[in-house]
Amino acid sequence: MREATHMTQRNAHQHRHDEFVGYRIYEAHRALSRSLERTLAPFGVTPGEWNALNQLDHHGPLSQKHLADALRKEQATITRSVDRMVRKGLVVREPDPSDRRANIISLTPVARRLLTEIEPRAVEAAAHTVDGISEDDLETFYAVLGRVKANADEVEG
Repeated sequence: MREATHMTQRNAHQHRHDEFVGYRIYEAHRALSRSLERTLAPFGVTPGEWNALNQLDHHGPLSQKHLADALRKEQATITRSVDRMVRKGLVVREPDPSDRRANIISLTPVARRLLTEIEPRAVEAAAHTVDGISEDDLETFYAVLGRVKANADEVEG
């Protein structure tokens, strides 16, 4: 009897966990990440590298610090990622003429061509993720997601 009560409590607890907004967002994020990894795999880049390349394409050359800020990552993480992208010929790292301690990261022509090749596949994959969802539902989803983020940002820990 004690075991049955424990299992009932455990199942109730598991059920509540599955219904947490954060859990649902986490599961959706994992699925979207796997989809993006599959989309980018034929091009030999990771989602993190693709994001960095897009930031550099959008902002132009950036210091590693500013790139880390744009990506919301730690500088040590960015350093390793930049090292990989340099080895792949996607970016160049040059000393910052105004600060000897800093480096400027720039896209190479190879990276620009790669971004052009990836774009239609990424757009297609993104469109697939919202198949069957109306524009009104998407607008509502974005508004709700924005409110969830704002509420989560306000939580004190």
